Amino acid sequence: MLTLLPTPIGNLADITLRALKVLADSDVLMCEDIRVSKKLISLLEKNPLVQDNFPTIFDTKQFISFHSHNEKEFLASVDKSFFEKNVVFMSDAGMPCVSDPGVSLVAYAINNNIPYDVLPGASAGVNAYCFSGIHSDGFLFTGFLPHKQKDRKDHISNIIKGISTLDQDIVIVMYESPHRILKSLEDIASLYPDADLFAIKEMTKVHQKFFHGKTIDVLEQIKKSNISGEWALVMSVEKVLEPSLSLTQVVQMDMPPKIKAKILAKLENKDIKTIYEEICKEGQSK
Repeated sequence: MLTLLPTPIGNLADITLRALKVLADSDVLMCEDIRVSKKLISLLEKNPLVQDNFPTIFDTKQFISFHSHNEKEFLASVDKSFFEKNVVFMSDAGMPCVSDPGVSLVAYAINNNIPYDVLPGASAGVNAYCFSGIHSDGFLFTGFLPHKQKDRKDHISNIIKGISTLDQDIVIVMYESPHRILKSLEDIASLYPDADLFAIKEMTKVHQKFFHGKTIDVLEQIKKSNISGEWALVMSVEKVLEPSLSLTQVVQMDMPPKIKAKILAKLENKDIKTIYEEICKEGQSK
């Protein structure tokens, strides 16, 4: 049996009774970082309620490292009989599979008919969305922003263009590290200075702090603050629909075949030469 187990994103009191029961019954703990998981267990051991009601959590267990750098190798070499034990996968903080390892484990379990379960628990993205107070019909979670500035700006712009085509009002939920939070906010502010932005750090922890307002104003506030800790951003941008042509409209347009071929190749992600030859054949048959 495989169980994916969420862990608190900061406040240890957010762990569930069900998670404690699964930990108590576990034989093997697969961990994104063994050191982080062992520290969590050592902190739980100091809680009398946990000690009295779930003492087997602290029995000797097998710890296995499982993260983005070794997951393919591990799953290629492991025998499915391994999961006849009570195997638990723990992420460092929050929900497995959400900007954390775990998806490949679930896929492996499905493909090999291994019983599995996923426990519900804290997720920084969902918590930030609820915290923001920004009215919407839902949110699009995009995980961590790209490291490079050009990639980051393109990423944000493409997402905004995409959700602008929807009938619903959708906000964007993003993660960012303390090392890049100011650079990312500067990029967002350069693109959408008047966007409605909510930024929160150290959720559920003692130093939890959040900011809300126009992107440019939030940036200035955070510049004057302590930026340590992991960040979550929730952003709402007014829809800006760009004029566009459909594939059918381009095909029906009267223009030189070479230019039409270039446009269609871009739209259909096909070879220009092939499309050009097709256009010429159609022209000859008329």
